[in-house]
Amino acid sequence: MSPEHDPPRRRRARTPRQRRGDRGSQFVEFAAYFPLFLLLVALAFEVFAYFIAVERMHNAARTAARVVSTQGIDAATRTAQDSLPGWMDDAEVTIAANDNRGYYAVVSIDLPIIFDATGLDFTVSRRVDMPSVGAPNPA
Repeated sequence: MSPEHDPPRRRRARTPRQRRGDRGSQFVEFAAYFPLFLLLVALAFEVFAYFIAVERMHNAARTAARVVSTQGIDAATRTAQDSLPGWMDDAEVTIAANDNRGYYAVVSIDLPIIFDATGLDFTVSRRVDMPSVGAPNPA
C-alpha cells in the first residue's frame, strides 16, 4: 500500500492520570533550586564586599601611615577613619611606632559586612608600615 492509502492511526483515549504527565515539575525544580541560588547570590555579594573592603582598608592604612609622621597619631587616626566609606564606620584603626623608627597603621573590620547568615565570621586587617620622614634611607 502506498502512504496515501494508509488508514489513519487511531489515538487511544488517555486516562486523567496519563494526561498529567510531568506538568508542574518546573515548579518543583524551581522550589528545590531557588534557596541554593539565593545562597550563592548572598555569598557572591559578601565576596564582592570583602574585596572592596580590603581595597578601602589598605588605602586608609596607607593614608594614615603617611600622615602620622608629619601630623601625629590623632590626625592620622582621623584621616584613616575619614577615608573609609560610611558602611565601614565600625572599622578599628590602630597606629603605633614600628622597630625601624617609623610608624605603622592597621585597619581592621569584622565580617560579614552585608549578610549575617552567610557564616563568614572573621576579622580582616590591613597593615602598612612607613618610615619616618627624617629616617635615614638604608642603602
